[in-house]
Amino acid sequence: MRTRDAASSSADAVYTTLRFRFANADLAPGERLTEAALAQELGVSRTPIREALGRLQTDGLVVPAARGVAVATLTSDEIGHIYELRASLEGLAAAQAARQQAAGLIAPAVIRAVQEAADEVERAVEEGDAKQSARANMAFHRAFGGIPGNPFLEDALHRVWDRIAVSTVSNLADGDWAKTVLRQHQDICRAIVAGDADAARVAAEGHIHAAMRIYRAAH
Repeated sequence: MRTRDAASSSADAVYTTLRFRFANADLAPGERLTEAALAQELGVSRTPIREALGRLQTDGLVVPAARGVAVATLTSDEIGHIYELRASLEGLAAAQAARQQAAGLIAPAVIRAVQEAADEVERAVEEGDAKQSARANMAFHRAFGGIPGNPFLEDALHRVWDRIAVSTVSNLADGDWAKTVLRQHQDICRAIVAGDADAARVAAEGHIHAAMRIYRAAH
């Protein structure tokens, strides 16, 4: 029993590590992940690696490849579908966050954390680092996406974010778009702080729809 528990714990740790890499756009579409290389890098046997890769395949993040898997490559249509879903999910999250703010259910520290996350995106953009900007950008979206406290909504959001993280990096390499992102983030923050659910939903959905247009124009 202890051996099985240890193996399961190890697989969970590997899975979490690899999901973190997807979330931070550290893996490129088509990049191969082999059991042998990951086992050596992470200091575990191939068994937890195999289990973690199987879970990532179920998540749609990887596809089978020779001696392992490859990071899934999304078609233009799939990217469009994911952006549409993301817009609806983030619109819902922003609206619920605003409702909770209006009802006095959000601690000031939580609101400050959302604003600070938006400010961190601005700092990263000013430094001209697209990948760091993308990481900070996702941290901002996670900050308000987690406010409603709905585990099902959060799970759906994380699955979408992980699938689309790479597109965020390419978008933020566009200087004009990066400046637009900063303005739209502030719109989302203001609506949540004001407790205006309708404005928060419109701002969040509009932001993601604009991101989709930028991505499609570049690809």
